Amino acid sequence: MKTIIPRLAAKRTTSAVIAIIFGALAILPASLASAALTDGARAIGSQLRQLPLQLAAEPVTEPEPAEATDEDDKDVPTSQVDKYISVYESMQKDHNLTVEQAASKQGLTVDQFRALENKIEADDTLRERVRKALRHAANPSDKDSSDD
Repeated sequence: MKTIIPRLAAKRTTSAVIAIIFGALAILPASLASAALTDGARAIGSQLRQLPLQLAAEPVTEPEPAEATDEDDKDVPTSQVDKYISVYESMQKDHNLTVEQAASKQGLTVDQFRALENKIEADDTLRERVRKALRHAANPSDKDSSDD
């Protein structure tokens, strides 16, 4: 009995050491692990010096606020909404028109048109107004598309 306990303790210690070694190798990047198995500790040291230091966790920061917008950006002038509707109406009438061609007829670049589109999509009331106008343009006899 006295000889069995020290043997078991030695086996546990050996198992623990092996587990620690394999655990350490599993944590290392693949290139460092293969270097450890082939070139030894000297290669690991030189590769570790070349790696940049990285934190285990990124610091918790609040997301940056959206760019400050003026009240003018929120309110889309009626003339701009009308131009936006006209672009889509012209593309409904002529399916061969590109956005660039239809927007240029209204004096808008594609970027200006897309910026206007983003503003309209962000405003529920404007978006519904535009949808009704476009439904009415596509089907004038549709009762749902008329403004009540």
